[in-house]
Amino acid sequence: MVVKSKIALLVPDVTSGHGVCTVAKFLYRIIQDSGRYVPYIISLATSFHDRYSIRLLSPHTWVRGYQLVEGIWDGKEYKHVGAVLSEFEFQRYRPRDKLTQLLREFDLIQVVAGAPVWAYATLPVQKPVALQVATLLSVERQTRLAREKGLKRLWFRLMTKIGSYMEVSALNHVDAVLVENQWMYNHLCTMIPESRVYFAPPGIDTDFFYPGTYQKNGYILSVGRFSDPRKNVRLLFDAYARVCRTVPSAPDLVLIGKAPSPADMAYLTDLGIADRVRIYTDVSQPTLAEFYRGARLFVLSSDEEGLGLVILEAMASGLPVVSTACRGPATSVLDGETGFLIPVGDAVALSDAIKRLLLNPDLARRMGEAGRQRAVERFSLRVTGQAFLNVYDELLGRK
Repeated sequence: MVVKSKIALLVPDVTSGHGVCTVAKFLYRIIQDSGRYVPYIISLATSFHDRYSIRLLSPHTWVRGYQLVEGIWDGKEYKHVGAVLSEFEFQRYRPRDKLTQLLREFDLIQVVAGAPVWAYATLPVQKPVALQVATLLSVERQTRLAREKGLKRLWFRLMTKIGSYMEVSALNHVDAVLVENQWMYNHLCTMIPESRVYFAPPGIDTDFFYPGTYQKNGYILSVGRFSDPRKNVRLLFDAYARVCRTVPSAPDLVLIGKAPSPADMAYLTDLGIADRVRIYTDVSQPTLAEFYRGARLFVLSSDEEGLGLVILEAMASGLPVVSTACRGPATSVLDGETGFLIPVGDAVALSDAIKRLLLNPDLARRMGEAGRQRAVERFSLRVTGQAFLNVYDELLGRK
């Protein structure tokens, strides 16, 4: 009987709905389908409100201590580990005895995170550690740091500085770093030996996300957590308002995901186009796939993206993509072939690219077809998953 190696997927709050959760689902499926590895999810506290953590402002937690609890997420069992003094952000990254003891039960730890600092929690564990990562902590927070003011900004800057210091230790500790985009690959090769850095973007199910009949009268679609300042939904609203002024017959704009903040919604109303924007939240995956198939083109207005899995879903669905060139999207979008990449924060360029596709349906259709082909050839589950399995084989000596 062959004993399968056990792999722990260490994820910041697996129930949060962030992009890392989508990557965790991808890796869980790849590991499980491999037939030679067994995945298990371990979730870490990410908020000072985490109810399983010791909180300075909640005296009853001092006696109880931080907790390790079990749960079910997306039909998968997981264990969640609280932190000590969770009000201090850097405490959520630190090792703790219960977590270390749990991780030692596995043959390999795969950290799935937006920034490398989360791998700091694995420092005492003498097992192979792989880190899947999108960007650096300081880069991830540029937009928020620019918006915060007063004491809150000073506190956030301090937490980011401490986290960045811990990030260096984490990167020197892990055995392999799997990155989503070329920028991160190039940057990490200046920090750690190139032999430990792997270009391995996550993939999507190209059988689930597939094209329908091209909708030349379809809507403009965007998908994401629009409450996140990094998504820069105001840029999208600005660009769409410009499109509506010059192309009166422009289709509606459809947003799917977490709704924009009340301030951003007020901004939309001030632009006078609120009646042309439709917002849908809590959309199931099958319904999301149908939304992709009913669209005319896809738009992403982010200031920062590690990769942009929604771009891959749109490409697999046969849509041309207009995106800001915010590092990650350049990995998937071929400018002028599968869509357009425009400067970050440039509403004029974004509106011009949208108008170009609206006014030239043949071009839009050709770009959508090229995007579908690229998604299948470069970002399908089979192709992208094999890169991760190869690393696991190498770290566990199976080659």
